[in-house]
Parts: sequence; structure tokens; C-alpha cells
Amino acid sequence: MSVAAVTGRPWGEPPTGLPLRWSDPAVGGAVVAPPYLLTTAVFDGSEPTGLVQYGVHTHEDALLVWPHAGSMTLHTADAVRRLVPGQGVWVPPGTPHASAADPGGVGCYTYVTRAAAPADWSAPRALRVERALQEMLLHLDVTPMDDGLRLRTQRVILELLQDDPLPALDVPVPEDWRIRGLAHEVLGDPEGDLSLEELAARHGLSVRTVTRAFAQDVGMPFTRWRALVRMSGAITLLSQGQPVNLVAHRCGYSTTSAFSAAFRRVTGASPTEYLRGL
Repeated sequence: MSVAAVTGRPWGEPPTGLPLRWSDPAVGGAVVAPPYLLTTAVFDGSEPTGLVQYGVHTHEDALLVWPHAGSMTLHTADAVRRLVPGQGVWVPPGTPHASAADPGGVGCYTYVTRAAAPADWSAPRALRVERALQEMLLHLDVTPMDDGLRLRTQRVILELLQDDPLPALDVPVPEDWRIRGLAHEVLGDPEGDLSLEELAARHGLSVRTVTRAFAQDVGMPFTRWRALVRMSGAITLLSQGQPVNLVAHRCGYSTTSAFSAAFRRVTGASPTEYLRGL
């Protein structure tokens, strides 16, 4: 069984199932009403408690994308990120993106006013969104309270946001049209065991072309890029409680030891250590 079979769709696939169009993105999402600093929309696959927009779009305010349960997939123009509880990604104002909770997941979108956003957070960045912080955000979303108390709580929440030492893995998406088809095949089937030579032949490319294109466009060898794809999917499966040996098999590794060694090379931690950090 593949990662796609467990999560409901290939994790590199856009939330709408249609190709993402990055030119002329729409402007959408919830609006933070003055004098407040933030608001949170929750989407569990039924009806959102705030306005959630699919497809490529931007926001006037900043956005914190984080899952409360299950997993989420966030697309930006140059990368795909799979998020599990404890992880979040900061999306600066005006940044085109598309995201959705995976089947069975609960995805949350916290909109933060430009005035309250840290001035130096000008690019997407991984943040730790611990359980206590999640509950505070959800509590604010559904609980009436005095404006003064609400604003004080929102300020505390913004102070608690911190860089994540175990961030979501950013998987770069190639811009070179020659290798995009090959890249999307790997994203859609992380457990695939086709060699570089076989993948290149399937897409009418030479190994030399693929190797050079990944080095120039993505900034890393194809083998490391594919390891990133596999480990991103593995983190989701591990967070669901799947045994390490089963995750290793589903991510294309013949032995648990080979998978664990690859996981440590990519994340700097063993599978168990990584989950404990979350």
C-alpha cells in the first residue's frame, strides 16, 4: 500500500485535484476585524467556521497553517509541505499558496494582521504549534469574552509562536519543465522503486539531463530530493501511529534499518526521536 492510499490522495496533488495556477492568484480568506490581531478558521471536511478558500490565492494578512488532527498539505510556488499536529507554517501576506486538510484531518488557518506580524518573517517558515497553543486558538474561536481579555490572549499567543527545531520538510518543486512530469510521478508514488535510469527513460530524458536539471533547479541531487519526498510521507504515517517497519515498506525501503538511517540523514533524528519532539 502506498502513502497515497493511506492519506487519500497523492500528497503532491493539489487540494482541488486540478493543476495549480500560480499566475494572477485570487485574494481570499477571512478578514481580521479591528481591533483584534488574529482569527482562526477551522475546517474538518464539512463546513468551516470561517472562510477557507481552495485553489491558489493570497491574503492581505499573514496566515498560520496548522493541523489540529490528521495532516495537511500546503503548496507554495516552489515547494510542497506535509504538516502533522505540532507543526505549522507561517505564510507572509501576499504569498500565493494553496492548502487543504487531508481526508479525516482537521485543518486550521489562523489569520494575523500585518501590523501584528513580525517584521522579519518575510518568507514562509516552519513554526512549532504545540497542543496548548492550539487549544488557546480554538478557545478564542468559539468563546465570547471581553475585548480586553481577548486582545491580551492574542498577544500572548503571538509571543508563544516560535521556530520549530523539527520543522516540516520542504520538498522543492522543480520549475524546469523537462523534469516536472518526472517529479510529479515521484510525488504521487513515494514508494515507487524505479531507478533514476528507468524514470528518465519513461519521460524521454537522459540521466545526464535529469541530474543536471535537479542540481541547477532544485539545488540537490535527485536521490536526496526523492528521499525528502519519502520522509515527508513517512512523518505523516508515523504520526498516525503506523509501526516503523510498516512505514519503511510503504515508503519504498526494504528494511527498517535502511529506512531509519535514511530518516536520520534527512531529519537529523530517528523516527522515534522525531515524533517525541512533536
